[in-house]
Amino acid sequence: MSQSTSIWAMTLGDFRDAVESRSTPGCGAAAAASAGMGLALVLKGLRITDGKHPDVERGELIARGDARLAELGRYADEDVEAFDAYLAAVKRPQDSDVERRARERAIQAAAERANRVPLATARSCLEALRLSVEALTRTADNLRSDTLAGGLMLHAALSSVLINVDANLASLHDAAERESMAAERHALQRDADRHLQRLRSA
Repeated sequence: MSQSTSIWAMTLGDFRDAVESRSTPGCGAAAAASAGMGLALVLKGLRITDGKHPDVERGELIARGDARLAELGRYADEDVEAFDAYLAAVKRPQDSDVERRARERAIQAAAERANRVPLATARSCLEALRLSVEALTRTADNLRSDTLAGGLMLHAALSSVLINVDANLASLHDAAERESMAAERHALQRDADRHLQRLRSA
């Protein structure tokens, strides 16, 4: 999305109201935005701790987290774009055989994109969740509740965006691609569940 139409140009209240009342932004964008908030909590603990006790490895975690935060922001906007493209494809004319074939090709291309964006979002959430596990031992004791809360939000966001994948997979006609994406979807959830357990037991 352009800077002027980015969800990040909206107030929190406007974004919430848009989610509640319009087709887009939907659950993928809401999940990506929630993941960004969760990662921000993790980064807050790292940054405040590093301000008092600078550490090279902690600084590297902060740099990685900042890059991931920007990535999640882009995916929130890309999710809106992908779903808008799908809605536009569905609305294409189908008065002739040529138009119907063109419409179906557009729908399939949009459906593939509508699956790839949430899968990419989930991968980014997983990397951020891994980072939260690493961050816990490098965050001051009085800030670790933020790290844990952020990790829980990241796990919830990943699980939520994968529901988006479940909803969109059926629209893919290519069985091999559908199975490949479904397999990745389940692997991402398994990895996220494992990292959440590590975070809770750390």
